[in-house]
Parts: sequence; structure tokens; C-alpha cells
Amino acid sequence: MLTLPQNLPPTRKLYWQDPYRRSFTARILHRLEDAGRIGVILNRTCFYPTGGGQPHDLGTLSGVQVLDVTSDEAGHIIHWLEAPLPDEADEAHGEILWSRRYDFMQQHSGQHLLSAAFQEVLYRPTIGFHLSESSVTIDLPGPPPDEKSVNRVLDFVQKAIAEARPITARLYPLDEAVRLPLRKAPTVAGPIRVVTIDGLDWSACGGTHVRNTAEIGHVVITKLERRGDQTRVTFLAGGRAFQDHLARLNVTNALMSRLSTNMDDLPAAVERLQAQVKESLRSVRQAKELLTRAEAQRLIAEAPHTGGVDVVYHILDSDELWDMETLLKTLISFPSVVAMLGTFRDGRARWIAGRSQNVPLDMLDSLTELKSAFGVQGGGTVDVIQGVAPDFDTMQKALHLLQAFAFDLPTLISDME
Repeated sequence: MLTLPQNLPPTRKLYWQDPYRRSFTARILHRLEDAGRIGVILNRTCFYPTGGGQPHDLGTLSGVQVLDVTSDEAGHIIHWLEAPLPDEADEAHGEILWSRRYDFMQQHSGQHLLSAAFQEVLYRPTIGFHLSESSVTIDLPGPPPDEKSVNRVLDFVQKAIAEARPITARLYPLDEAVRLPLRKAPTVAGPIRVVTIDGLDWSACGGTHVRNTAEIGHVVITKLERRGDQTRVTFLAGGRAFQDHLARLNVTNALMSRLSTNMDDLPAAVERLQAQVKESLRSVRQAKELLTRAEAQRLIAEAPHTGGVDVVYHILDSDELWDMETLLKTLISFPSVVAMLGTFRDGRARWIAGRSQNVPLDMLDSLTELKSAFGVQGGGTVDVIQGVAPDFDTMQKALHLLQAFAFDLPTLISDME
């Protein structure tokens, strides 16, 4: 656990006073190392630490990269650095990475507005929130709302964005904060920072936000996912929503060009294409089944015949159309067949063997012999066994032993009689 000097004052949060401030100069109060990390505490900072669902800022302190920003319960903000600041320095000049900060401001303000919309339109409170560099989500109680309901929520959001409603933040004593129409009751006893979207939303929040709803730009919901008795809503705001719009527009235009259709007819064109693909796959599957059956009949015709049983042995080439399991299933669908198949691809030896229902050969007994004789691995049933071998030669020896068992079937049948 990190231990700091007891008389160290809390860090002054410049990002609360002005979230648009990008640079600052501050006194160095304390330098520290922890688990190989180098940190510094300043008397004030524009760097937002990870917390409240919002990730930390990035940037530089006196030209040194800030890798992480954390805070403790006493209000100390620690800047974790790529390298130490000069020993003789008493002050540090900070520059935050503005593009990252403003993106998080848009996303976080978008979340407040979207949560307010779900509450107002569908009476669905937000019970979880997560913001990262690539996604933003809120969690709602109950199953996913239908498309019509989602559109009503987004209409509410877009109207609020067009109205450019002010977004403000203020610290309230607890007794005053509890009298506000907060979306969620405060969980701390001290002064409560409340972020307000004028006339729409009051939320206890320590994050950074844009000045008004117009700066949110746009909000799009990209996914609704049921998670138990809750729904996870994935959305994008601001610049992320714009980039998502461009990406979807590019995909849509490409599809319209490839399918020679307009946007309104695109869903129907895709459905027709899916139907054609489905029919083509069905035809391919039928053709493959016919080819596999023909191959099985050829192998049976060419196989040695002993005691009324056709004994098929075959090593599949890498360019053969049928897979080993399907070919075996087809072979033993014919009466009086014992089949042994193998493949050797990408340095891996695999084998499978089986017998027709009317053949009195217990394949599990045969597997026990294979394991004892050659150390192959496998499993199966009395009808079909399969497994792997350490190399091609071992696989061949194992399959040849299975051949020998099949050739001994006349003796086995005679003994049974």
C-alpha cells in the first residue's frame, strides 16, 4: 500500500474549475516510486485521474510523458511518469492531450443525456456506466427495449442537443444536494459535485463535461445486449459518432455499388443474396454428398473382401473434397464394411475407424489394443473410434493392426457360432 507524508495537502483540481484548460504550471510537492513506477504529486493539476467511470488524461509534465493518473481518498492526485523530473526542479509545466480529454468530455456528457432520456422516456434508470478509449456503455434494468422505444429515446436526445442546453457543475452541501432531483442518491458525506443539464438532468459526478448539449454533437446507439435481467447499451457520442457515421456510410455505399441498388432497396437486395447463397450452399452440399457416396462405393469395390466383409483402408490426400469423418460415416452406412481412414496434415496424424452395424467387431476393444501396442490416443464407441498418433508411421501401423483385426473376422464369427 502506498504511504504518503501526513502533512501533504490535497491536490487542487483545475479540471473542475475549467475543463477546457489545456496547460498549467504547478509546484512539485512530493516525488515517489512504487513497484518500479515513478510518480509526482503537484499542488494543482489539470490532469483528470481515473475515476467515476472516466479514464485518466494523458499528456506531459515538463516534456515527460504522463502514463497514468490516480488519486487516493485524501484527494492527492499522482502523476505516473515515463521518467523522473529533474531533481533540481521545484515546478512542472503540464500539457494535457486535448483530443483525448475532449473526446471523454463528449462521451461523458452524452452518457448523462442518454441516461436522462431513458429515465424520462422509458422510466429505465441507469445502474451502470463504463467509458473507455473505444466504447461507452450504460446498463439498464430489464430486457432490451424495442426499436420504436429506442427511437423515442434518441429523438429526446437529439432535441436536447439542438436546444444547446447549458451543462454546469457545482459543489453542494449534502443537505442541499439531497433536495435536488438527482438521478441517483449520493454515496459520500462531504460536499457533492452535481453536474446539471439545464432542466433535464441532475447527477452527482466528478467527471469533465462540455459546456452545453450542442457540443455533444450526436449520439448513436450501436448495440443493445441482454445480460441476465439487465440490458447493456453501447453508444457513441461526438467525434466517435461522426467517425462511426462515416464508416457506416462507406460500407453502405460499397454495398450499394456492388449490388447495383439504392439504400432503400439495400435490405431486400441483401436478403435476395442471402437466399441465393443458401440455395448455392444446399446444392454444393448435395453434390458433395453424391461425390462422397461415389468415393465410398469406389473404395468398397476396390477393398479386399474377406469372410463377407469389405475391409477399406485409405489415407486421404490434402486436396480431397470430403472430410474424413463424413467419408467414414458414408462407408459404414453400407452393410458389411470395416473402414480405416487416416490423414497427415500440417505435421499432425489423425485417424478414424468404424464398422457397419451387421459386423460383429467391437471397436473399443480394438482401441485398447492400439493404445497398448502403439501409444496412440483416442476414444469412441463400439461402432466408431478415432484419435491421433505421434507421427505418420505410427498411424499407419495402428491402421494396419485394425486391418488385421478385420481380416480375422471369419475366425471370430466361427468362434461365436
